[in-house]
Amino acid sequence: MWTSSILFCLLGTIITSTSAVASVTATFSNSIHYQFDTDGNAIDLTSAKIDFLGGTYIWYGLPFGCGEAFCGITSYSSSDLQTWHFNGFLFDPNTATIRTLCSVPLSGNCGRPHIVYSEQNNNYVLWVNQASPGYLLFTSSSPTSGYTMLQDRALVGFQPPGPFQAGDFSVQTINGTGYIAYSLIDFTTTGASIWPPFNQSIYFQELVPSMLNTTGSVSHVVSVAVDLVDYEAESPDIFKRGDYFYISASNTCGFCTGTLLIMYRSKSITGPWKRQIISADTCGGQSNGVLSLPCPSGGPTSYLHIADLVSSAPLSGTREAAHGHQIQLLSFNTDGTVNDLDCSPTQTFSVSFTPGTAVSSSGRATTATDSSGEVAAWTPTCNLPTYQLYQTWASSKTGTLSEVGVNVAGDNPTGNLTVTIFRYQNNSNFFTPHYVWETLGTVNIPPSNISAAFEVIRVPVGKAVSAGDRLGMALVSLSVTPMCVLVKTSSDVMFDADTSTRTLFANGVGQVSLRGRDGTTPPVVVMPGQEIKWYATVV
Repeated sequence: MWTSSILFCLLGTIITSTSAVASVTATFSNSIHYQFDTDGNAIDLTSAKIDFLGGTYIWYGLPFGCGEAFCGITSYSSSDLQTWHFNGFLFDPNTATIRTLCSVPLSGNCGRPHIVYSEQNNNYVLWVNQASPGYLLFTSSSPTSGYTMLQDRALVGFQPPGPFQAGDFSVQTINGTGYIAYSLIDFTTTGASIWPPFNQSIYFQELVPSMLNTTGSVSHVVSVAVDLVDYEAESPDIFKRGDYFYISASNTCGFCTGTLLIMYRSKSITGPWKRQIISADTCGGQSNGVLSLPCPSGGPTSYLHIADLVSSAPLSGTREAAHGHQIQLLSFNTDGTVNDLDCSPTQTFSVSFTPGTAVSSSGRATTATDSSGEVAAWTPTCNLPTYQLYQTWASSKTGTLSEVGVNVAGDNPTGNLTVTIFRYQNNSNFFTPHYVWETLGTVNIPPSNISAAFEVIRVPVGKAVSAGDRLGMALVSLSVTPMCVLVKTSSDVMFDADTSTRTLFANGVGQVSLRGRDGTTPPVVVMPGQEIKWYATVV
């Protein structure tokens, strides 16, 4: 007879587990595009994988907030896939050697990083895509830091001499054996006026026990169709369910806003391989891989697909830092086929799994006194410098307002962003000419300090406030190029001039006089039901 926890793993329903085995429940929604660390920064990762390493869940990949082709490789840790703690860089990205290796055009830019644990050597092996032959390797005793580059590269079983380069890839251990799936780029197929840029297809091979190289024969992962879908396959990942090996993949996509999501499966690593297309556009993104989550009570494993949701990005560029992510629970049929992704924005998925070891949930955002909250259907809005924005709130505590934080992203800004924290009396102040608020603190952020990702800009204040004080934050940009904030909107929140305390006001650039046919309309307007992402700490 099934226990309630096994039912939970099978059905994904929110119930109380009666099993003595520790478990945690996570719910994912297609409407939630952005995840944040405990300090309130948006997760800045591209081509990133979530793996269970060192006893907890590690989300690692490429941050692009610095605006360059290579900013390093960073990671976040979580015990529950909901609260993420930033760990920093896996290795120093600014040494001369690393800058040379990882910044060369068409080298792979140390992309698609994957970590695998070597039981033989009791260490973690980091593989990265960097030129030829094969892949560049690093090792560390920790999954999240201290990686040292090795001189010997990992070679792959099939990479002909000449214009062939191992590209996107994944390494994974299944039942103690390591495997690699990699795309082999054929640069002899370049030259098309528009598309495709080249052909590439996936190969599959075992790893040696040390996880430092490949071994044995190579399987060419193509379907019976042997068509352009097979020969545009990239971003592979590996997992096993039942008797089948699965390789998830996308079609060639240079950080694009949607491409095919492919699932190959075979009962043998040597094939033959059956192929499905389970999404026409990966819900507006590109596949990063699949996380296997064993059920705590021994029930069926759950499989979470993770994708870069590039279509959510508000700014331009091939390496876009301000995009969100989608995490979706895969479902399977009895014959091993995978059901299509459900891209409907209202779809939610719940899963029960074994929690990781304790990860700190304490951070500037999670311990803030007042805030807009973290989990919401945040939408990027790039209305700076077109508007000046004023977000208000009422302090819930008496004490010293130590700092205020707000999430901002910039597209190569050309001018400063000024953030001012102020106290005011009532909402009519915004519509009153010559009104002067009480300035509590202000900072001028130069363009070099504005990330391309939605990082928190922190404003130190250090002024006394009382519970109930009406406080506000003004954002004024002098940049010619856009700056963006995250906004949530609720149609249930109506502005009341007397009672509303959380209101987003806006003033068009240069709008400094009365308007309207009768000359009585103030230039400041209310953004109905909107609130930007912010926090405030009172101590």
